[in-house]
Amino acid sequence: GSVAAMLAFTGTTAYAVPEDNTIELSNCTLSMPGTPATAAARCGFLEVPENPDEPDGRQIRLHVAVGDANSQTPAPDPVFFLAGGPGQAATETWVMIRSALRKVRKDREIIMVDQRGTGQANQLQCSSEELMDMEAAIDLDVIRSEAERCLAELNGDPRFYTTTIAMQDIDRVRRAMGYEQINLVGVSYGTRAAQVYLRQFPDTVRSVVLDSVVPMQLALGQEHAIMLDAAVDMVLEDCANDEECRNLFPNQAQSLNSLFNELRENPRTITITNPHTGAAESMLLNADTLAVAIRFLSYSSESQALLPLLIDEAIRTGQLERLASQALLVMSGLTESLSRGMELSVMCSEDYPFMNLGADQSGTLLGNIMLQVINAQCSVWPRGAVADDFHDPVVSDVPVLLVSGERDPVTPPVYAAQTAETFSNHLNLVAEGQAHSVIRHRCVQDVITEFIETADITAPDTSCFDTIEASPFFTTLLGPEP
Repeated sequence: GSVAAMLAFTGTTAYAVPEDNTIELSNCTLSMPGTPATAAARCGFLEVPENPDEPDGRQIRLHVAVGDANSQTPAPDPVFFLAGGPGQAATETWVMIRSALRKVRKDREIIMVDQRGTGQANQLQCSSEELMDMEAAIDLDVIRSEAERCLAELNGDPRFYTTTIAMQDIDRVRRAMGYEQINLVGVSYGTRAAQVYLRQFPDTVRSVVLDSVVPMQLALGQEHAIMLDAAVDMVLEDCANDEECRNLFPNQAQSLNSLFNELRENPRTITITNPHTGAAESMLLNADTLAVAIRFLSYSSESQALLPLLIDEAIRTGQLERLASQALLVMSGLTESLSRGMELSVMCSEDYPFMNLGADQSGTLLGNIMLQVINAQCSVWPRGAVADDFHDPVVSDVPVLLVSGERDPVTPPVYAAQTAETFSNHLNLVAEGQAHSVIRHRCVQDVITEFIETADITAPDTSCFDTIEASPFFTTLLGPEP
């Protein structure tokens, strides 16, 4: 007992630092659920205690993958990629971010560690793939009992899957691989992970890239309804300012409001084709499910470009099928790769206790449904320990590059500005007309590459940001006018 107490007291210093790379890596093929794409890498595992205070207790394996550098003599400081969600597995995102980081890989290895509870790192998955089923009205009792059932199935103690403990894992991987310093690239929730790592291990970080930034001060989920409205308003305003879009689809904002009002009064059962199975399925479309659909369609500039056309079709013909099926396509892609149990472990420990659940967001598209769903799930989910200062901003003079999409419905540019305030050495850039996660954009990739090469915020040529613009609005289902 006393040894464990002593170890617990010393925190992260109790671990012996291993010799240079003790992780055995072998060739592997990485893939992403729901996509046929694959990519080669080298993979291995590192065992860590599930409960850091019981080093000899239950062990879990972290899955580590390396995207090799093209250089024969790569730089000594690799890039560690931190995935979003929470609940995405870093190694599964490799097929997507490989091209985004291709220039960085000229000189640096990319290291992906499946955060504990995701991917092949003791994934906390629940058998019901969807905790929010699109085919029925959102029933909070069902959601609560789904969370309880998920909890009963879990192979792990959800209290030990917080960001803080997970970042101690990342540092163990760094030490096991023999790296003195690393560069962090985080997207979405990965930006919170990066900030938590930076706060715990400041001396090991050479540079940080934050794409679609979650401020530490934010209880993530609290403002989803407000930020979605702001993004949708921007999309519809851009349509109104575009002659062709305005002529084809006038008064979009009014149209959307009347569509919502109609569905509040009269929810409709529609039949759509399941994008995965091809089978016809009936689903109930009410104001809540429509809001969730629009939320998923707001995640990328490409799907935002479809919104005016889909809203117009829904109003003019009264047919909501295409709007719903487009949303399901995007949604299944986003949720297929999420570990629900890990997502709830992070959210219920770190965000839920700090939320104002009584906030009245009934005037928004989403209304109060997000807060109600989070409350239903977290009311039954065990919570891990979170430091008192967890939601304090991270203060650092390490070089930090922040990038955001102007029309991001989850992490808008105002969040990056707030986060940047305590980074004395930062560069904050906004990509016009873009939505969530802008690392896919060629210009953003070039700026990130120059920044990581130099770890100098004055080095990147950012002039290409002036040329970034939204995807043109679809004028027909075949796409934008040529």
